[in-house]
Amino acid sequence: MNNRQKQILEIIDKKNIVTLQELITIFDVSEATIRRDLTTLEEENLIYRTHGGATRKATTRSLENTLDMKKGEYIVDKQQVAKYICENFVQNGQTIYLDAGTSTYAMIEYLKDKKLTVVTNSVYHLQKLVHHKIHTYILGGVVKHSTHAIVGGAALEQLQKYSFDACFIGCNGIDHNFGISTADESEAILKNKALANSKHKYILADISKFGHRKFQKFSELNDVTVISYKVPTEFKKYNNIIEVQ
Repeated sequence: MNNRQKQILEIIDKKNIVTLQELITIFDVSEATIRRDLTTLEEENLIYRTHGGATRKATTRSLENTLDMKKGEYIVDKQQVAKYICENFVQNGQTIYLDAGTSTYAMIEYLKDKKLTVVTNSVYHLQKLVHHKIHTYILGGVVKHSTHAIVGGAALEQLQKYSFDACFIGCNGIDHNFGISTADESEAILKNKALANSKHKYILADISKFGHRKFQKFSELNDVTVISYKVPTEFKKYNNIIEVQ
């Protein structure tokens, strides 16, 4: 690893995500040079390449980023995944569950011309669903401030009464052995119940979620279809993981 590559890692550690153009400007070198640096760092298992940039491979953490922190991450990736899902897996007349999170939020723009019933546990999603006049049920319960998700016993009791054609769930970790996980037990309980009550089960993930396990497991990897803009090489062997790129 050369000195520039070490500096790139330091920048990614501070910012979490960095774009190719930012690195070109910072180091005043060619695009090809930066791409080679990122390839080297990826081969050393230190970063993940993203759409137009890179992110650090994180260590296992029990803490969860807030919604405000997540809104600026992997924006293009999430939009491409959302568009792909809504064009291929959502049909008129369906009842679907939209989990709280920025990946599922990106789907709403592509649902506006469909005739659907949406159930969600996200306060954040609600305004946009109403704006697009999408027929919506919102679960009642306790609002979790960090993610704007509604959780708790009342939400679970309500969710148990519903059946879905499909559910679209976010996560914080995807591990070969541990499965699909999230940082918070209260959210994991709702995710697990939505999956159990759905005919088709989809997990939306950006590349940073792969290879990590968080505090609370809510699904086996083989029980769901995972959709991501980019999938690490070691996960491409799974038939139930779809790479949109």
